[in-house]
Amino acid sequence: MTLPQVLVLGVYYAMLAVLAVVMGYRALMVLRYYLRRGSDPVPAGRFPTEPFVTIQLPVFNEQFVVERLLETVCAIEWPRDRLEIQLLDDSTDDSREIAARKVAELRARGHDVVHLHRTDRRGYKAGALAAGVPRARGEFLAVFDADFVPQPDFLRKTIDHFTDPKVGFVQTRWTYLNQDYGVLTQGMAMLLDGHFVLEQTTRARGGYIFPFNGTGGVWRKSTIAAAGGWHADTICEDTDLSYRANLAGYRGVYLRDVPCPGELPVELSAVKSQQHRWAKGVTECFLKMMPLLWRSRLPVHKKLDASFHLGAYLAFPASLFMTVLTLPVMLLRMQGHGANRLATFVDGLVFFLVVVTQVVFYVAATREVHDRWWTRMKYLPFFPIVGVGLAVNNARGVLEALLGHRTEFVRTPKLGVVGRDAKTAAARAKTYRAARDWVQPVLEVLLGSWYVHMGLQQMRMGLVAGGLITLVLSFGLFAIGGSALRTMFTSRRPAPPTAPVAVPPAG
Repeated sequence: MTLPQVLVLGVYYAMLAVLAVVMGYRALMVLRYYLRRGSDPVPAGRFPTEPFVTIQLPVFNEQFVVERLLETVCAIEWPRDRLEIQLLDDSTDDSREIAARKVAELRARGHDVVHLHRTDRRGYKAGALAAGVPRARGEFLAVFDADFVPQPDFLRKTIDHFTDPKVGFVQTRWTYLNQDYGVLTQGMAMLLDGHFVLEQTTRARGGYIFPFNGTGGVWRKSTIAAAGGWHADTICEDTDLSYRANLAGYRGVYLRDVPCPGELPVELSAVKSQQHRWAKGVTECFLKMMPLLWRSRLPVHKKLDASFHLGAYLAFPASLFMTVLTLPVMLLRMQGHGANRLATFVDGLVFFLVVVTQVVFYVAATREVHDRWWTRMKYLPFFPIVGVGLAVNNARGVLEALLGHRTEFVRTPKLGVVGRDAKTAAARAKTYRAARDWVQPVLEVLLGSWYVHMGLQQMRMGLVAGGLITLVLSFGLFAIGGSALRTMFTSRRPAPPTAPVAVPPAG
């Protein structure tokens, strides 16, 4: 074989090995979960009187949900003289005036609500939180994003865990206000359940580092100071602070059985921006925290787990490169290069591992927290199709982090549509649309075409089943890339007036 042919095969099998290791680790996660299955930990004690709590609400142009947010947190059951609410507002649109009117109304009703507006977004969400901490009177800081609707007993179920002085933060499990909106939200709910049911529970109960998820949780104020405060050098400021707090000697508590409802994105463009931010931000934390972690006194197995956690998104560029190389490898094998039983066995084993691990992982997570869980299995095809569709998007986020490319913190639009009102959701979504980069969607469509070509070649070689699977997976790339291109040519229109605030019932 020539040197280029050897390199193609070498890179292909290296990427295949990365994918196999990631899937093997995910299978281990399921096993570890069932070894620690059970109820949430109980607090070490009880506070004799309710401590002072500050609720922080970082918002940016949230005209459709800011009133609901303020009404909801004011309904939390806690003595009014022991509760302060900070609206950390970076808005540049009408949201500022809407919020100001609502704050005035709530203050007139006797609630201690402070409206802190910044004239710039320096540091984005991390900057807003950092600006609010010195002015917070509470010794504990609860954080909720604009689309969350915490239940009235949220503080009753979380605060007493801080009677253990080593507890730095408490995180609750996200649930979803609009899960039934459509196939996209159902699939995203199942995807997030994998994280919030299996990953978070397993890491927390096993004594591993697990992240604060940015919302639906409470921080000890002194822990934030001991960890160095909120940093804006990554766009996953929550994960960054969680790791620094752990290295400072604090631990987190995860409450799987305490739900905190929030809103799922209902459009593919919003899903892409959210996933890109997570992929890039977590990889930035990987680069920042790995030297500190491996120099720390943590046990090796905890360092390895943290490395897998923060490096998880590296699987996206690996799988993308492997996909691009699959067709050249197939052609080389047709010429007799690298074609033997061992190669066929390795390909089959990794494919089997990917399929079985994904199915078991998400079925286990769904089964743990949903009644009639089997009715949700129809959404399982969502993962391979959308996973392939997001390959370019997430790989781009990872590569931007690796190359040190700084980008704006792009927040996920919150539309405040709880039911299946697609018309209102579509109209409100246009409020957030702006000019978008055309390069990525074109690459997604081109990669979809590559999948089609590869699928047809597989069928020509007699691999009919594999070819059909490849053709089906191409749909994810065409759908996501095509959706972005369509959005670019959709004119921006004003959204309909906001409806009166409707706070969903608790639970």
